[in-house]
Amino acid sequence: MTADQIIQCSYEASAMLCLCEAAAWAIQNGENSPEELAGAIVAGMQLARDLVGVMHDALESHEGLKGGAQ
Repeated sequence: MTADQIIQCSYEASAMLCLCEAAAWAIQNGENSPEELAGAIVAGMQLARDLVGVMHDALESHEGLKGGAQ
């Protein structure tokens, strides 16, 4: 994975977290159906977790080449 791909992946994960935050606020403020938004939050968090995992794997493999990575 290139540095540009890692950066893009981090932007995508950040965007998903922002969407989940907005959905949570909407639930708290009673703006939409909690059931619909709760499902969207779960899906968004799963996607963000997957994106962070990809970044973690890429960084771990890079840092592992330098030595000292756990």
